[in-house]
Amino acid sequence: MKPYTTCPDHSPTPQVDAYTLAAQRGLFSTDTLPSATAQELARYEQAILHLRAASHSLQWPFYTNTAFAADQHRYCEESIGEIVQTVRDLLERQQQPLG
Repeated sequence: MKPYTTCPDHSPTPQVDAYTLAAQRGLFSTDTLPSATAQELARYEQAILHLRAASHSLQWPFYTNTAFAADQHRYCEESIGEIVQTVRDLLERQQQPLG
């Protein structure tokens, strides 16, 4: 008799998004930034968190227009990536010497 085995987990593997990778690398650390830049960064991060919440909600499988929900989910994910790039650009400009 075979030992009891559980069914494989077919739930989707969570993907690491652009924000998570950037945050793990310290991109959103405000410790050494001037106050105005730190506040701007915090606002970008807050916008990302809102987009992540919307993106998560749009993955609900019971929308009557699933194509629309999938498109909007994709737009949220793309927007998160664009904000991360904007933060990178902001920090690069911040590090450049004034002259």
